[in-house]
Amino acid sequence: MSGKSLTQEELASALGRVLGKEVPVQQVDDATYADIMKHAGVPDFVIPILAGIQQGIREGTLEVESGDFEKLLGRPLTPIDEALRQVVNSLS
Repeated sequence: MSGKSLTQEELASALGRVLGKEVPVQQVDDATYADIMKHAGVPDFVIPILAGIQQGIREGTLEVESGDFEKLLGRPLTPIDEALRQVVNSLS
């Protein structure tokens, strides 16, 4: 299930608008990504899973747009800025 596809840059831009500051996206290779995750405290067994997800994103495997999610919800999807604002507000 999905809605409109967003790039990581578009998602970061939307989050930046909500936060009122720039949210940079770093393009790194898989080894660097794994090292970043390790230093962030991600358990070793999870790192290859996350790296695989990032590889799938990079290769376009997850680029599937459909209206299934809207059909399931029975309403239009919440715009990304609004959804992120709700998440941010719930955390503060």
